Amino acid sequence: MIATGLAGLDGATPDVLIVGAGPVGISMALVLARSGRSVVLLESGGPAPEPVAQALSDAEIVDPNTHVSMAIGVQRSLGGASNLWGGRCVSFDPQDFETRPAIPHSGWPISFSDIAPHMQDACDLIGCGQNLFDVDLPGFDPKDDDFSFRRLERWSLEPRFDLMYAETLKAERNIDLRFNATATGIDFAEDGSVARVNVEAPGGARAALAPKTVVLAAGALESTRLLLAAQADAPARFGGEEGPLGRFYMGHLYAIAAEMTLTSDAVDGGIDYFQNGVNYVRRRFMPSADLQRRLGLTNVALWPDYPLIRDPIHRNGILSLAYLALSVPPLGRQIVAESIRQHYVGHDVRRLPHILNILRDLPSTAAFVPSFFYGRYFARPRKPGFFQRNAGRRYAVRFHAEHLPDPTSRVTLSGARDATGLRRLKVDLKYSREDVEPLLRTHDAFADWLQRTGTGRMDWLVPQEERVDYILKQCYDGHHQIGTVRMAASERTGVVDSDCRVFGSSNLFVAGSAVYPTSSQANPTLTAVTIGVRLAKHLTGRLAAAPAAGVAATA
Repeated sequence: MIATGLAGLDGATPDVLIVGAGPVGISMALVLARSGRSVVLLESGGPAPEPVAQALSDAEIVDPNTHVSMAIGVQRSLGGASNLWGGRCVSFDPQDFETRPAIPHSGWPISFSDIAPHMQDACDLIGCGQNLFDVDLPGFDPKDDDFSFRRLERWSLEPRFDLMYAETLKAERNIDLRFNATATGIDFAEDGSVARVNVEAPGGARAALAPKTVVLAAGALESTRLLLAAQADAPARFGGEEGPLGRFYMGHLYAIAAEMTLTSDAVDGGIDYFQNGVNYVRRRFMPSADLQRRLGLTNVALWPDYPLIRDPIHRNGILSLAYLALSVPPLGRQIVAESIRQHYVGHDVRRLPHILNILRDLPSTAAFVPSFFYGRYFARPRKPGFFQRNAGRRYAVRFHAEHLPDPTSRVTLSGARDATGLRRLKVDLKYSREDVEPLLRTHDAFADWLQRTGTGRMDWLVPQEERVDYILKQCYDGHHQIGTVRMAASERTGVVDSDCRVFGSSNLFVAGSAVYPTSSQANPTLTAVTIGVRLAKHLTGRLAAAPAAGVAATA
């Protein structure tokens, strides 16, 4: 069922209370409900974005050059961050979970094999098809394993969870989804267990629930804020004020620093989107785990991309048309996620040179438009983007790289308060030379591999002495919120255990990318849902001895 407001919630005792109706929260609620557990699912916003709810996420950003505004980093409405997501699903790698000497603070208390059995369930919930992320490229065998071109990114048929699951949630009798219900605080019993969760609606109405189990799945920053607020009331809680809570805030390094020219016919023919089953997929170059260990590299994915479309020097009418469309925010947001739109457009919008490119290249540009709009908006499944191959086979080398865990990259509570009285966050996301230097070695190794395998060649965009600063100037995240409630073997080094249970509390759990000790090369959504499914199954087992509570609450 779906209702708005708090009627019937005060004193409710559901099996599980989930804070946050984004991809992880919705996925967990469905798994739990289908096992017979009663779930209250709280959504601070409504079925669509609302300025009053969105304003609750406002935060102090220490460096706006490295972190997006919270207005586009989070969304308080049904579906949460899936409304800001393009639908790209990428698997983490087994080495991401290992303790790696070259990666400070690395090592998870679980292994890839612990989450692997739950990945197909996550793929089904997200709608990205098979749990299949490595497929050989026909006709390409480089006979050199330092890099591969067999890793797939898979694209969801429908990225927005509100569109996928609104009717399902409405019909599910074991789920009570509440709109405009903001969790504002947690009351703990003497033994550390959660006694009550306090909830507030616009206008000041309040309720307190007493669930058997609580899961914070409100996104890394909001989940962390609730825990920091609880820690402010009891400074020794969650490892203390100098402990790990709020620290190790990570995103990714996502930029361009080189170009490649391909000489392999097979690779050039395999760089565009294609369908694997029903879903669209695309290939990535990946350094092997062995190469990463030998050279002390962070994990990174590389793939051919078109040149920086905001620079009209490419003189390509199609790329200039794409730039113009993306440069108009309302239109651009209909084409790609806002984070991608801003990345390609940049801050200095110059339209006239692009208009001239279109006029010079009018026939090919005009021929492109109908096919793109059909593939993007009318075909089923729709194509997730477009890629232009070119006769010169020269492409930018796009990278998506691991961000090193750093305890000084963190979020804390500021002195400002939101409309509910909860203290706002102060967000200090940091990048450093240490993040970039392994990435430079990866590019150099990639250049060597391209040449010795006859696949192509790579050329840096800037001289060696400028490369670190060139990449650091492009480092910018806040869409991928990772690591502030990290998973660890003990309270000394983390906030939650291998089952995502908060240390010192028997019934408080955190789900989502906040628990990742390291960030991998992959965007976090698929793994977050996978770990959420694993947690939901774990909670089902914990609750199995207790009778199901039936409908969670009545509006």
